[in-house]
Amino acid sequence: MQTTQPYDDEISLLELWKILAKRKALIMACFVLCLAGGAAFAFLTSPVYEASVKLRIGQVQGNGGLLENAEELSSRILAQYGKDVATGITRSRPFITTANVQKGVTTTVQLTAEADTPEDAAHLLDDVVKGVQKAHAAMFEDNLKPIVDRLKGLDEQQTALQQQYSDITALVEHLKERDSVQASLVMIERGPITTAINALGSERLLLAQQVTPPQTRPTELIGEITAPAKPSKPKKALVLALAAVLGVMGGVVLAFVAEFISNAKARS
Repeated sequence: MQTTQPYDDEISLLELWKILAKRKALIMACFVLCLAGGAAFAFLTSPVYEASVKLRIGQVQGNGGLLENAEELSSRILAQYGKDVATGITRSRPFITTANVQKGVTTTVQLTAEADTPEDAAHLLDDVVKGVQKAHAAMFEDNLKPIVDRLKGLDEQQTALQQQYSDITALVEHLKERDSVQASLVMIERGPITTAINALGSERLLLAQQVTPPQTRPTELIGEITAPAKPSKPKKALVLALAAVLGVMGGVVLAFVAEFISNAKARS
């Protein structure tokens, strides 16, 4: 029993090999047919091009952070430029396929456009980005205006106080010659002015830091929009490889089916 089983297995494998050799024409025909179909699909299907870019959402420190929530921006872009217009209705190319918020970076959205030509894919991305930047530029100016106005007011106050300080200093120098006591009393008035000037300077420094990068920045691209050099679909090498594998597998299955039918007819 123990020596017969390996022999039986060996015979079975030999029979399988004989079947495959006998039906090699069928296997080859199936392989060639699948490969031809794959080649036709790969080389006759219209190419599709994809272009991608990353957009960093601007922000104004102290005015609610980002100019627009990244998730809301993503949804808005897909609704306006995405493939799906409504239920059962799709937009023809070019369109935006993805608008994903980068994982771990909630200020950056990656956009991908799909088109029939490289130029159309890049052009659509350019239009989308310019539209977002135009809308965000208005928000940026509106959010920045209160801080800029406050800085202007601080500069005016600081200038007025410095002039007042200079006037008092000049008066003290003038009074020293005639009445030193009165000069000392007038000199005391410079203390609060100095404190106010320092306080305004500290506030101005904080506000100035808020309106400069990275605390405050407009919406901008990370990288450049470039037309793709190669199509993203169809992937010719992958299609041909899958067609070859399916051709061989299909041919083997057909060979065994043909052999089974042939044996069944012979027995009947």
